[in-house]
Amino acid sequence: MTVGEDDTATSHGTGDVAVLSTPRLLQLMQNATMDALDGHLPDGMMTAGLRINLDHLHGSGVGTTVTSKAVLTRLEGRRLVFEVEAHANDRLVGIGRIIRVQIDKESFLSSL
Repeated sequence: MTVGEDDTATSHGTGDVAVLSTPRLLQLMQNATMDALDGHLPDGMMTAGLRINLDHLHGSGVGTTVTSKAVLTRLEGRRLVFEVEAHANDRLVGIGRIIRVQIDKESFLSSL
């Protein structure tokens, strides 16, 4: 993604500098976990976020390209543990662990 004005801390109300906000970095990392799962879940199954541990290490200004990747490192029953990282200009800007849980989509939707 290329950081735009709508992706900044000032836009999200989480800071007063026009750099990539932590919530938007998290969304980018969450998207990376979903990309890693694409086509690998059984029919009727989905995942939902359970736990997030994120370190936002460096700022990324408007116009900066930020990429993220997620690697599934462990399966713990229904839990999927991902190590995630984000880079901008060959610099590590974020690192973390995201745990998602595999659930039956129909059961989940009927419980809402």
